Amino acid sequence: MESVAFLQGLPGWVILLIASGIALAGVVVTLLFRSPRRSPGRSADDVPTTVDREMQKNIARLESDNAALSHLFQLIPGFTKKMNSRIERREIPMEAMRVLEQLFAPSQILVFLLEERVGRFSLVKQMGLPPDFSVSFQVGFGEGRIGWVAQHNVPMDLDDFIREKRLAGANMDVPAHFQFKVELCAPMSHEDKVRGVISVGGITRHYKHEKAILSLVADLASIALYNHDLFARTQEMANCDGLTKLYNKRFFLEKLSNVLVDAGRGHHPFSVFLFDLDNFKHYNDTQGHQAGDEVLKVTGELLRDSLRPDDIAARFGGEEFIVLLAHAPADGAMQAAERIRTRIAEHAFANRESQPLKIVSLSGGVATYPDDGLTGSDLIASADAALYRAKREGRNRVFASKPKYFSDEAEDTPYKAKTG
Repeated sequence: MESVAFLQGLPGWVILLIASGIALAGVVVTLLFRSPRRSPGRSADDVPTTVDREMQKNIARLESDNAALSHLFQLIPGFTKKMNSRIERREIPMEAMRVLEQLFAPSQILVFLLEERVGRFSLVKQMGLPPDFSVSFQVGFGEGRIGWVAQHNVPMDLDDFIREKRLAGANMDVPAHFQFKVELCAPMSHEDKVRGVISVGGITRHYKHEKAILSLVADLASIALYNHDLFARTQEMANCDGLTKLYNKRFFLEKLSNVLVDAGRGHHPFSVFLFDLDNFKHYNDTQGHQAGDEVLKVTGELLRDSLRPDDIAARFGGEEFIVLLAHAPADGAMQAAERIRTRIAEHAFANRESQPLKIVSLSGGVATYPDDGLTGSDLIASADAALYRAKREGRNRVFASKPKYFSDEAEDTPYKAKTG
């Protein structure tokens, strides 16, 4: 009973491989010990020769299958361990290609991943296509062999494609796919959701259960994708403000510390832009806190749309926001800050005419490393001082912090100051 329970607990692919090994062993025993039969017209001397040839042929085939299974057992544990570790998303297709290249020795491997925003599969990694082939090539559900496998969520080989085309009339041939050698194809599926498709062509090393082996690799890769996305979502929830979807203060300060270390090593500048919304308490009091929350939410959206990929924006507290402008010297940072200020001022927030300036606006300050501070707290303090000067000067403007030795009169310099 314990043996039965143990077998029931094993994954299906392990049971399949064990069963294959037992079957192969049984065939060898049968070939070795069965009695030769003499056919009519054959002499007694001819029979052993014929049996020997048949036996040698079967033994060679069994040895080939055994070598293939041994090769599989050598590769899969390491691949499984890699897929279950903290692996970057971009490394998952690369690792899948590496193990498939060693397993099948193919001339072509294609890895497509689903882009949920557009509902199509993008070619993210490939081997065997011309150098000028677009890496951003996309395939839709049901489009060609790749799309058919994605739509029906089943592994397919050449015989399956031919049978499906002949019996069901499926259109497997797409002109744009003529360079694809789709001999063996499997969906990267987890929890009934197809996250990608893997195709192998020009195979030179074959296996008895090729579809099951490719499906195993694809399933492990899809689990790795799922785990990575789940961790990213969990991390985002922990590091982000729930209302604005920007990073929170704690995460921003951690990032700022890392950027300071890198900037110190590379001696390159970066800037911090600190701002808050003008007269936000007045908007909350006159329009209600729900309307005020909507203003904060939209401000977060406008801020995200105004930044470069390497910039980091966070809600610093209440109606206060902060932006780390990567590799931005003072002039470039002021231009970026002014673009954000203009975009907020021009946005048609609900009932903005009720505000003292007749718009929803911001006041902000910019500080640049290393001129305005060598530590995170110094940079934020310099930006904060510039922000409060913008408030005193009439709001709806951005000031740049300047070192004291640049001017004996003022610590901050206005940048295209405008009143609302």
